[in-house]
Amino acid sequence: MNRMALSLFLCAVLSSIFGTAFAQRLPTRSRAVGAEVTFNNQIVRIFQQQCQVCHHPGDIGPFSLMSYREALPHARSIKAATQAQHMPPWKPVPGYGEFLDVRRLTQHQIDLIARWVDTGAPEGDPRELPRPLSFPDQWTLGVPDLVIEPDRDYFVPAQGGDIYRCFSIPTQLLEDRHVVGLEVRPGNRATVHHVLLFQDALGLSARLGQPGDAQPGYNCFGGPGLMVTGGFGGWAPGNQPQILPSGIGIRATAGSRVVMQIHYHPSGSSQADRTRVGLWFAREPIQKDYLFLPILNSNLVIPAGAARHTVTASFTIPPFLSAQALSITPHMHLLGREMRLEAIYRDGSRRPLVYIDDWDFQWQGTYYYKEPVPLPAGTRIELTAVYDNSPANPRNPHSPPKEVRWGEQTTDEMCIAFIGFTLN
Repeated sequence: MNRMALSLFLCAVLSSIFGTAFAQRLPTRSRAVGAEVTFNNQIVRIFQQQCQVCHHPGDIGPFSLMSYREALPHARSIKAATQAQHMPPWKPVPGYGEFLDVRRLTQHQIDLIARWVDTGAPEGDPRELPRPLSFPDQWTLGVPDLVIEPDRDYFVPAQGGDIYRCFSIPTQLLEDRHVVGLEVRPGNRATVHHVLLFQDALGLSARLGQPGDAQPGYNCFGGPGLMVTGGFGGWAPGNQPQILPSGIGIRATAGSRVVMQIHYHPSGSSQADRTRVGLWFAREPIQKDYLFLPILNSNLVIPAGAARHTVTASFTIPPFLSAQALSITPHMHLLGREMRLEAIYRDGSRRPLVYIDDWDFQWQGTYYYKEPVPLPAGTRIELTAVYDNSPANPRNPHSPPKEVRWGEQTTDEMCIAFIGFTLN
């Protein structure tokens, strides 16, 4: 079991076994030296900054941390998970890229949580409570300008292999608009693994599907089934939405359709899903289009039993182009262990783009840079990934291990990172 899953599991187990009664056995009086640490003063502010984006009703967190009443039963497990630095989950290694919205607690914050728990997890003065965060209709970024979704539920069978299903959804746009924010709300997190969003400006996806198929959408293993005219990005567990910098957006053309490709993994019982996508449009002029560059190696072959198999990929910026990287999204499957990307400039100097040394298929993210990373002509972007296909890997889907190649099934592998960029 991976570290994040273990933390969530421990939290859930502790809470289910002990519940509020467990929390009530905490000391009732503060014995701390100095100022008292309370939920209403210090702790809720930490939760607002680092935790509530996932730990609010309807999101990926297994319990809510929006209020004292909701947090109290989990106080001990919160202390354990934060001291082990399992929570909040943040995969990039420090020093390999400077990112926005880093969900990593400082040692001071970890110590405050421990002190709060050890002194009885006091609630504190309600007058010290900050204004609560709001997640309207569970949308992290607020109320979207446009919400798109399939016209009815898709029913995922209880058993079988991975399913890739595409849904062709009209945008009803009467004019070209620029998307500056996008948020995917999985309808059923028990079965939705990830979502990719493509733009179909010609509307050809509306004609796709199998005669007699009563379910919405169409099967689309291997891709959306047509030549798309653009992309909007996507979602995987751990991916948090972000508003693009001023003057940058993704063009959505009038009359276009969005092709939503969803990767479903059967969960043992029939599940209904209707995933929604919220779009936010620019309210100011757009100077640059937000584009995506994949760095990948689709010819990978990971030998059976290999404990540290390295796969590389690279791309060189053409001589007639110059770009700036705004974000990076690494992607591997169950055998993945590490991924590192660097930009190597023509003078030989190197700039780290991201390094993840403990890959987790169940927690993936798009990481946005604090400042755009220059990628002038001639820059070579190098990707290095490490895979563990040995029997010692608890995530290995094959027992005994077998040779694994590129593929879209969860039990296949991938080696890819998407760089979100603009042209200069």
